[in-house]
Amino acid sequence: FIYQKNIDTALSKKEKQYLKNHKIIRMCNNPNWEPIEFVQDGVSKGIAIDTLHILENKLNIKFEHISTKNWVQSQKYLKEGKCDILPAAIKTSKRLEYANFTDPYLDYKLAIITKNNQPLVNSIDNIIDKPISRKRGSGLITRLKNEYPNVKIVQTDGYLESLHQVANDKAYSTIATLPVASYYINKFSLNNLYVAGYTKMRYKLSIAVRKNDHILLSILNKSLKTITKKQSKQIYNKWVNVTIKQSGFNSEIVLNILVIILVIIIFIVYRQYLLRKNNKQLKVMVDEKTKELQEINKTLELKIDKAVDEIRKKDKILYDQAKMASMGEMIGNIAHQWRQPLSVISTVASGNLVKIEYDMFNMERLKKDLKSIMQSTEYLSSTIDDFKNFLNPNENLIKFKISDIIQKDISMFGKNFLSKGIEIIDDLDDTLYTKGNPNELLQVIINIVNNAKDILVETNIDKKYIIIKTYKQNDKIIITIQDNAGGIPDEIISRVFEAYFTTKHKSQGTGLGLYMSYQIIVNKFKGNLEVVNEKFTYEDKEYYGAKFIISLNIS
Repeated sequence: FIYQKNIDTALSKKEKQYLKNHKIIRMCNNPNWEPIEFVQDGVSKGIAIDTLHILENKLNIKFEHISTKNWVQSQKYLKEGKCDILPAAIKTSKRLEYANFTDPYLDYKLAIITKNNQPLVNSIDNIIDKPISRKRGSGLITRLKNEYPNVKIVQTDGYLESLHQVANDKAYSTIATLPVASYYINKFSLNNLYVAGYTKMRYKLSIAVRKNDHILLSILNKSLKTITKKQSKQIYNKWVNVTIKQSGFNSEIVLNILVIILVIIIFIVYRQYLLRKNNKQLKVMVDEKTKELQEINKTLELKIDKAVDEIRKKDKILYDQAKMASMGEMIGNIAHQWRQPLSVISTVASGNLVKIEYDMFNMERLKKDLKSIMQSTEYLSSTIDDFKNFLNPNENLIKFKISDIIQKDISMFGKNFLSKGIEIIDDLDDTLYTKGNPNELLQVIINIVNNAKDILVETNIDKKYIIIKTYKQNDKIIITIQDNAGGIPDEIISRVFEAYFTTKHKSQGTGLGLYMSYQIIVNKFKGNLEVVNEKFTYEDKEYYGAKFIISLNIS
């Protein structure tokens, strides 16, 4: 009675007269969209339909089901005036040509569904290289292909088949709204599947009304606002089959989890602050050392012994500058790597909040989530150790495996390169060893690979590759790093190893990376470093680009 009174107060005289004259409102449904809306034995059912039943009682009208073969025909009927509304539709620019839309009354995240033995997913970016199953004809397929050209889509005839593809390891994941996913998982006992995370995309569903029926649009908007959260939750639980386990909830445990997460976030923010502070200090040091080098160049008339001493100082400063530049690049990549475990922690927290909100809390799932948080913090600690080892000034010469150094570089920076559309391909001989400072060889690899990345990012080509190979040639170890960015111009290729020579903007490059790489290989490893432009074939297609060749002694 209260709700009916509120509606009567909100409705205008014109709207009340409309309801007296239109006791039957024709609706066309999406017949195969369980549990949002579907048709069974000629009767429309689902979350959207139960919502309309509430409006029927409030407005004293009847929503009459008009039978259609599929969703496409339902939209056509609305456009032709054969029905008055579509109960659940997303507002698009194309549909606005023939329909108006109420404010959204159903708003769902798009969940990422995987097998329950797979790790949590904080973003679609983390699984975009793995097969994703999706219903054929879905607009989401077009959107994914536009944003991720290399995405692998396994197209199916419906939501159930998409979930079966994941359950049977024919696809890594599928994407669906939480109600749809929960409905099928519960109904068909797909117990080896679970919600591993969420995308940033949402499904906001409104009632679509014929373009020229503005009064009905206004009536529906006003009446939808009178539906309580309790009523919406009852409808949701009815169709999603949520199992309520009160005994599994412990507010103290949840509070402790949130405290732990807060402490971790504070620690990470503080570490980021220190890294930014150190970066600024390093920049000041680089500027100061550069000024010193300029002063050194003005004193070339000193005696030979003093000039030699000054040259040694210059080489030391240049080495420090190059190391600092590499460290800055490395800090950026480490920050990129930290986003994933941070997002996993955030996903675990938000996921538990959602479960609490919908009374879906489960102690076993909580234990797995806490374990995921611990794994993420261990990953953050491991990343810090890699950075610390890179800064280790140890000058002791040791025997080390070449492939370990290259794999470390790929491990640290590979995901950052993949996010820029660059694929790193390695063909490494696991039996090759040399002697020297492994951190210095790592610095050389980082410099060359990052130069290739910068050029490839600026190049407008579909496929971007960096190919790293190692092999033995006579009594030498050969390391080649090759890209398909089109090569280095002939007029400057002979100068790329000169100090301060760079083709980048001053704010992006110092011209020291390749110079110090050459000095390290020649003076410290007693090897050789050269670059050529070369054609090569990969996957039956010919490419052209720069090829850096490192020659080292075998240990």
